[in-house]
Amino acid sequence: MDWNAAKVRLQGYLEQYARDHAHPMTRVTHLIGIPLIVAAIPVAPFRPLLAAGLFTAGWALQFIGHYGFEKKDPSFFSDPLYLLIGPVWVVLELLQWLGLYDPAPPESAAATGSPLN
Repeated sequence: MDWNAAKVRLQGYLEQYARDHAHPMTRVTHLIGIPLIVAAIPVAPFRPLLAAGLFTAGWALQFIGHYGFEKKDPSFFSDPLYLLIGPVWVVLELLQWLGLYDPAPPESAAATGSPLN
């Protein structure tokens, strides 16, 4: 596997994700909604009703962000791979906030707010 090519492709996805989620409130709804959706998965076998609530609340926040603030369809409508990019974006955003990840972004990433370098 060509890891450099994979990194470039991931960076491209993250840059596009940042462009598609430019409104600050969309970013907030995603920083809350995506972890709720992800948390619902391992909870489901043990607490199905709780998992359903987490999953539903998470997706509600996602759609509020897209249609209430961004005024456009979610990225995964055009490419389902964005369903995996969202959680990566959340992790990188949180690592930046905690001071554990501080990339020196190239010009294109700096302009889009992409967290990956």
